Amino acid sequence: MKNSINLSVPDFMPLALSIYVDAKEIPQGVLVLLCDWPRLRSAIDPKSPFYKLMANLTFVPFHERSLKEKSELLEGKIREAEKANLENGSFVTYKNSLCTTPDLFINEYSDRKELVSVDAGTGSIQVVRKLN
Repeated sequence: MKNSINLSVPDFMPLALSIYVDAKEIPQGVLVLLCDWPRLRSAIDPKSPFYKLMANLTFVPFHERSLKEKSELLEGKIREAEKANLENGSFVTYKNSLCTTPDLFINEYSDRKELVSVDAGTGSIQVVRKLN
């Protein structure tokens, strides 16, 4: 008598699930591989003990993540912060193909973009050209 069966229902094929059964073949539990957790987590109540257990088992500290994983994790939060800053009157600074010398930058506000020159010695900013 076997104590587990592999689930081979087409709806669940991408997941490697095994169902544990008792001596009477009554299901008693399911084995969930940790690598399948990212695909399952959205369907589980975050307040449930199972969700908390899986979150703890799959947790990887930030400093142990790859650069790609860190970038993916932070990308949404960075975009949210940029958006909030723009809405509060601040601006985002970056370089693009218009920035042909080291002192040139783009300052992007919620309603406009400007090509600016920044004096590295004094920090003063001079608008070179309004872009839109």
